[in-house]
Amino acid sequence: MALKCIVVDDEPLAIQVLLAFIKKMPELELLRSFNNPLEALAFVKTNPVDLVFLDIQMPELSGMEFMQLLQQDASVIIVSAYDDYAIEGFEKEALDYLLKPVSFERFVKATQRAINRRALPEKPSANLGKHLFVRTDKRIIRLDISDILYIEALRNYVAIQTPTQKIMTLQNLRSFEEALGKEFMRVHKSFIVALNKIDSIERQRIFIQQYHVPIGDAYFKQFMEAIAMLK
Repeated sequence: MALKCIVVDDEPLAIQVLLAFIKKMPELELLRSFNNPLEALAFVKTNPVDLVFLDIQMPELSGMEFMQLLQQDASVIIVSAYDDYAIEGFEKEALDYLLKPVSFERFVKATQRAINRRALPEKPSANLGKHLFVRTDKRIIRLDISDILYIEALRNYVAIQTPTQKIMTLQNLRSFEEALGKEFMRVHKSFIVALNKIDSIERQRIFIQQYHVPIGDAYFKQFMEAIAMLK
C-alpha cells in the first residue's frame, strides 16, 4: 500500500519539484500540497497521513512548530534551504533532512527510509512482558527486556544499549516508551533508561555501568520523584 503524503511549503517552485518527484514514486500517494501550514495542520487533523514533506521557514507557523502540533504519528521529512535546523529537526524525530535544491536520488533515499519504517511493526513486539522483538536492517532480534540499560534516539535510528552490544533499529523512541513498563523512564528527549540499572546520579547525569545519560531539564523533577519512590 502506498504511503499517503502531503507537501507543506510556501515556495511554489519547491512544491512543483516535490510533486514531480512524488509522481515518479509508485510507493507514494499524494493527498494534497499546501503553501499555508495552518491549512495543512487542519487537514491532517481529519485525514490520515503517513508522510509529510515539510519546509521550515514559513509565515504564520514554522516547520518546527508544525511538528510540535502534529498529532498523527506521521513520518516527517524536512525540506529546507538552510541547514541551521538539522539538529533540532532530528531531535524532534524528523526522519530525514533534505537541503534545497533536492536531487531526485537524495529524495528517493529519504523516501525509502519512510517506506522501511512503515514495513516495521508500529511498536516493538513484546512477549509476555519479558522480551521484545526488534527489527534491524537485516533481521529480527529477540531481546530480553532485562538486558536493556538505556535507549537513545540517534537521528534516523534508535540505539538500544545492553551490557554486551548496541542494537540499531528504525523504530522510533516513542514506540519503545509505550511498549516498555514502569521499570523504564524517559529522562531526556533522546533517552529512556532502565531505572533498576542506575548505578548513581550526579547533578543531571545518570551513570549506568561505564555509560552516562543526561537528564533533561523538562524531565528532571519527574525523574527525581520516581527515584524517590523506588525501594
